[in-house]
Amino acid sequence: MTRQEKGLWTAVIVLTLGMLVMGSVMVVQGLRTGREEGELPHDSGQEEGSAVATINGEVITDKDWTDALKKRYGSELLLQMLNRKAVYAEAIARNLTVTPREIAKELTNAMDGYDSEQSYYEEMQSQLGLSRQDLELEAGYRLLLEKIATSSIQIKDSDIERYWNEHQEDYVSPEKYDLSMIVVKDKREADSLLEALENGADFEQTARVESTDSFSRDLGGKLGWIEQNDPFQPEEVLNLAGQLEIGDIAGPVDIQEGYAIIKLNDIQERQEQSAEEAHEEIRMQLALSQADPLPQVEERLRNKYEAVVVSDIPAS
Repeated sequence: MTRQEKGLWTAVIVLTLGMLVMGSVMVVQGLRTGREEGELPHDSGQEEGSAVATINGEVITDKDWTDALKKRYGSELLLQMLNRKAVYAEAIARNLTVTPREIAKELTNAMDGYDSEQSYYEEMQSQLGLSRQDLELEAGYRLLLEKIATSSIQIKDSDIERYWNEHQEDYVSPEKYDLSMIVVKDKREADSLLEALENGADFEQTARVESTDSFSRDLGGKLGWIEQNDPFQPEEVLNLAGQLEIGDIAGPVDIQEGYAIIKLNDIQERQEQSAEEAHEEIRMQLALSQADPLPQVEERLRNKYEAVVVSDIPAS
């Protein structure tokens, strides 16, 4: 396998997991990482024609493997690699960086709707194969690209204040409930289950055995965090949840699918950002609305740094 192929394969691993993440949180480190990745030494112990797998007596060689990867992912992957090289170079030229605090805030926004920080990272790992570091790097790249796209755009304080006055509700996080639920078809059965739960029966085990709700049953009835005004949850359930204390079990309530018994596991109070806290977020949002689309910015940077594809990539 050639040095170029090894570099391609290294990045393809990440792409096949769902996202290409290269570089580093800080721009200078990111560019250096990108350079080093393209300079990996040739692995003399792995020849292009050597076998990497066999099936039914047929050999799959290292070259077969690499060619298949290039054919399937080559063009898209190479474009993203060039984008990142160009963006990191431009960030160094403009002395732009992304701080760990900015990345943490970006990921916190992405976690909205998940039970916890841990559940978010576990879901990303199980569904996309993305580690916490992968997600941090991708968030850092996106934030850096946005800074480049908006670096020359000036937003007046009066425009920010006007936007804040018109969109204050967008910066309010309503009360949230961490709920578990058991649903059954018959009210008498629901009354019987509620009595058993009030006498000490385990809610999670009861949900796994008795609940007819396919979404939450296998999770022991857990629905996760639900906003007070969630349009996808029965109004009767949300109204009841708002009357409970943490740990309370209540019901049954009549819903479309039958009768529901709910448990309030935890609660998050309504939170509001101040105008000062939202200032920079609004400035960036208004600047992005005036900036060129991010793919155009990436293309312009590729041209600026004279990106050239010097080898044909097999068509997929």
